[in-house]
Amino acid sequence: MAPTQLEIKVKALQRLVKEEGFYQQELKDQTDYVEKLRKDSSVDPYDLKKQIEVQQDTERLLPTLYKKIGEFKENLEEYLKTYQGNESLDDANKIIEEADNLIASQ
Repeated sequence: MAPTQLEIKVKALQRLVKEEGFYQQELKDQTDYVEKLRKDSSVDPYDLKKQIEVQQDTERLLPTLYKKIGEFKENLEEYLKTYQGNESLDDANKIIEEADNLIASQ
């Protein structure tokens, strides 16, 4: 059976929220790695520079991701206002709340 529009919208928002967690962990790990490299005097400056660039790329990605989470959340909320189906809305309401908390904590 094909997924419903509600399932698609909920899963898309869940995926973005999950991605945010992965990116936050990647940023933390990369920041720790860069600090470790800075303390090591034998590290090639070019290697350090490249690792700092990786860290900055992840930092630049996060605001765009938060914006996208907000857009998907609003899209799901608008869809729920006119939803006439008989599926449970528990997952939808839960992921909307998670997205709200995530956006508020940034």
